[in-house]
Amino acid sequence: MAIEFLKPIDGDVLFSVADGVESEDGLTVTVSVKAEPGRFLRIGGAIAEEKGGVYTADVLLDAYRNPIEASDPDTGESETIVVYWFKNAYKTYRMAVDDVIRCFENIYKHQDEYTSIFDDPFLRIFKDLHDTYGTPTHMHVYYENDDGSFNLTMFPDKYKKEFQANGDWLKFTFHSKKDKPNSPYKFASYKQVMKEGRQVDRELRHFAGPEVFSSITSQHFADSNLYATRAFRNLGFRVLDAEFAFKKNGEPYVSYYLDGKRLQHAATRDFWVDNKEDIIFVHDDLVLNKIPADEVDAAMEALTAREDHSFHYLLIHEQYFYEDFKHYEPDYRERIFNAVAWCHAHGYRPVTLTEIAIEPRPNEIV
Repeated sequence: MAIEFLKPIDGDVLFSVADGVESEDGLTVTVSVKAEPGRFLRIGGAIAEEKGGVYTADVLLDAYRNPIEASDPDTGESETIVVYWFKNAYKTYRMAVDDVIRCFENIYKHQDEYTSIFDDPFLRIFKDLHDTYGTPTHMHVYYENDDGSFNLTMFPDKYKKEFQANGDWLKFTFHSKKDKPNSPYKFASYKQVMKEGRQVDRELRHFAGPEVFSSITSQHFADSNLYATRAFRNLGFRVLDAEFAFKKNGEPYVSYYLDGKRLQHAATRDFWVDNKEDIIFVHDDLVLNKIPADEVDAAMEALTAREDHSFHYLLIHEQYFYEDFKHYEPDYRERIFNAVAWCHAHGYRPVTLTEIAIEPRPNEIV
């Protein structure tokens, strides 16, 4: 029987007191592996204890990226995994918005009247949120609207300085070309994704500046083949978010290229890293479009009670804000403020994913 890591596994992201014991030296976690009973194994250099073919040892994590080796000195057999310690992620939350295009179209139509991007009532919500709670917001952007009558090339550059001035807390990154079709990159080519991503990047750079960029994004429907997902990575996106779900027939859904086994594991984690592809996946915790404002507190309590939810990812979609949308939610603003108020009342602090998930590398936007 080969040595098999049980917990953590390759790519797992560990948090301070959520996963171990923190000290000045780092985070000590208990690592378990499976192997034939009666062997002499070391895990992370420590002599492992065995019970029924399960071997355990405490291992100190003292860096962002931590290789852990389980080895048998007698046979020379060994297995190594790489896990991550996000030491600043415990009890934090993040606010993000998908499907963003209508606010840009509205400002475009009112550019002779609006002296600020926050004259737009949708963007104003998130300015008020930041002013009240210090909450940063990350918006995932379409290139054009549904009927093609507006696209980002039409947006004026008169607000560029304001975008730049607020770029520390208000980020915009590529989501998809437009809203339809669903799952636009499920069968897409690498070339298509690169082309569409660069279109959005180019226009954002033109009218908002590099200050609004980030190496984190959300793909529309998070349902792409491996090559299309690699294009997102090569566009500079280190972190991708997903709901990590299964359809009723058992097919992976909103989960990029992950197969059933990896998806099942990722769905139990706040973060999981595909070490081969160098992609950090983050799990959407709460989609606020699905939860009326008066039920948000209960949803937050239930979320927090689940295992391994020391980080809360709050997500909402732009279109539900507008009265002409068929699923308009008049309590849109209250859903957001109620969720964030709950986080602050329970000791969670607002962050960008750059702060907690990214180890800066030379020549990359973070």
